[in-house]
Amino acid sequence: MTLPGLDDRQAMLAATWLPDAALMANLSWGLTDSTVLHVASRGEEFILKAGGPHNSHISREITAYETVVPALAARGHAPRMLHGDRSARILVLPHIPGALIDEGPLESDRDTVRQAGDILSTLHGMAKTVDDTIENGLVRAALRWLDKPNRILPRTAAIARSVLEAYEAGPATVVPSHGDYSGRNWIRSDKLVVIDFGRFGYRPARQDFLRLYVRRWHDHPAEREWFFDGYGEAGEAEGYRWWVDVLREAVATTGWAHKVGDRAFEEQGLRFIDVALAELE
Repeated sequence: MTLPGLDDRQAMLAATWLPDAALMANLSWGLTDSTVLHVASRGEEFILKAGGPHNSHISREITAYETVVPALAARGHAPRMLHGDRSARILVLPHIPGALIDEGPLESDRDTVRQAGDILSTLHGMAKTVDDTIENGLVRAALRWLDKPNRILPRTAAIARSVLEAYEAGPATVVPSHGDYSGRNWIRSDKLVVIDFGRFGYRPARQDFLRLYVRRWHDHPAEREWFFDGYGEAGEAEGYRWWVDVLREAVATTGWAHKVGDRAFEEQGLRFIDVALAELE
């Protein structure tokens, strides 16, 4: 059968890798040019991911699966890439049976959250280097979002801009970073499995805590304690630099969500702009 969302080259590779593939579910979000398909082929189930011509996430994900993810997969905490073609922007993974944690009861399960901390600690511990420009680049990216259409109140936007422009970014220690580490990318099978490395890169470790903070820890502080029981150290979640990061991330979230029409994600960004500015005051 013809699988949806694939260009000619991707369809050819899919047919080669997964003969007679049958679509079981289209898991694509529809907000970006990423296609995510649950398919069956010759008695097995797979996840096929493909991107459009301007997609950078597939290349990042292939890099992750070629470098750091095998160590997590060896412990059963991530899938292994079965096929991938960077130039064609397509990859195939085994389908992981289990429950997606996102907004379900397991997201507040102590053992699940502790495992998530342990897995992230393993990922962060695989490499460490110093990046002289990343902090400044992240701030500049947030400032660019303020220049684009958004629903941030003008006075709030002006204060956010002044804080970001005044921030003195310096060198930062960077580690392998998932980039979207939260329950939306955790599956509970016999143990916790992390998926979707499409935002993989090398960033300060605290960048992987930001999504957890805005999605869970701010409203469920006990989960932060459970997470760091697994991670092994308290991590930075206070102080000027942390709140500038929360502000920067919230501005970027708001701008991106407004661009793609994700109103719930946009509201989350707007909320945490206010939270961060209140703390910075």
